[in-house]
Amino acid sequence: MLSDTKKDKLSSRNLWGYAIGAIPAGLLAYVFSLKYVELFYDDLQLLPGLFIIGQIIYMTINALNDPFLGQLSDRTNRKKWGSRRIIYIKYGAPIWALTFLLVWFPWSFDNQLVIFLHYVISICLFDTMLTLVVLVWMALLPEMTSDIDERNKGHFLSLVFGAIFVVPFFLILGDMKPTSQSFQFLMIIIAVVSTLFLWLTAYLCEEKPEYQKDEVFPFWKSVKETLKLRSFLVFVGFNFCSTFLSSIGLSYLFLWAFILGDNSTILYFIIFILVGYGSNILCMKLRPKWGMRKIILRFGLVKVVLSFVSFFSLVLIQNSMIAIIGLIIATFFGGYGVFVVPIMYLSADEDEINQGIRREGMFLGMNALFTKPANSLGPIVATLLLEVFLYVPGSVTQSATTLIGIDILFLLIPAIVTGISLIFMYYYPLHGEKLKEMREKLEVIHMDKRQKMKS
Repeated sequence: MLSDTKKDKLSSRNLWGYAIGAIPAGLLAYVFSLKYVELFYDDLQLLPGLFIIGQIIYMTINALNDPFLGQLSDRTNRKKWGSRRIIYIKYGAPIWALTFLLVWFPWSFDNQLVIFLHYVISICLFDTMLTLVVLVWMALLPEMTSDIDERNKGHFLSLVFGAIFVVPFFLILGDMKPTSQSFQFLMIIIAVVSTLFLWLTAYLCEEKPEYQKDEVFPFWKSVKETLKLRSFLVFVGFNFCSTFLSSIGLSYLFLWAFILGDNSTILYFIIFILVGYGSNILCMKLRPKWGMRKIILRFGLVKVVLSFVSFFSLVLIQNSMIAIIGLIIATFFGGYGVFVVPIMYLSADEDEINQGIRREGMFLGMNALFTKPANSLGPIVATLLLEVFLYVPGSVTQSATTLIGIDILFLLIPAIVTGISLIFMYYYPLHGEKLKEMREKLEVIHMDKRQKMKS
């Protein structure tokens, strides 16, 4: 059994370097998620049919490129480039920032075809670079430490760092029109700042030398071996549901104003930070006793039940206080989200035991292949729902029928999808004694690799 003294602790340099990477990931990715639907669907008023077609194209292109980019990183020539992860952060940062800026400068305000082309081209280019840079950044953490609690700490710290820098921008941007010059000026600032932080991450993080000699499989064999792991397939089902809900929650944040009332954006982020991060900390404290799987199942079940209660209460009595309580409940009992990424890393650990090599790039890429469609499916479902319930884009008031549709979007659908995700997690195999045995085997493999590096 691994003792606390044998923990594979992250150095301060690596820990802070990794956490800093969450700042540009948050600024670019979450600002994009927050505002791109509002820009194209609400402000530029792209026709719903064209919006959905664009989402299907976006979903297809950006799901298929993930495994290839993951494999590209895994098989990068370390002798030639000096790394297989950091090199893409260093040189990909300014390109990603430029694709981010491409989104926010409209090519037309009245030509539906031009708006559609801008919509599809810009979001696909942005997401391709997001995939490359964020994928290799995420791949760094499990390679820098194999300890579950250290990974959770690194991941949580990255969430906090991201929030510290991102939330102020969200509060500023919440009520700003994406077509305004002041908004566009802020986007330029965000692009420059994000590039600088990514360069700092590339400077501070270090790739372990014992993994640099891993000979990764050719592409199709790598795909095949990844899909053999039951733990990974079950995780993908769980994460698909989580990604679907995230794509609705943030991209349609502007709709919360209709059920939360005044200052909805500020209220949303106060709850997100105080309740959400408080719950994250509680879940991490409970992990040594309960384990990640059990926490997800217990918290998730309470979230589902109370979300149903909140929804039916809000439909009967359309009151902002009920909506606030529902949001608090969903946020608190959704605090297990801090475990989503670390759980995926366990499949890469299991694979290393089976194959003797680390292939985080392929695991992250294959995960995205199956879960990226959820990023588009969420807005598609939300758009269709809003059309059915007669939502009027750009209007400051909505009908009682539309408000019920918004209630369904933010409370009923999350309750149902969360329930489905718990079915996947119930069958997740890496927990209890099996997980403990896997950690012990992994430590032996890593010790052997380090010894070979010295000899």
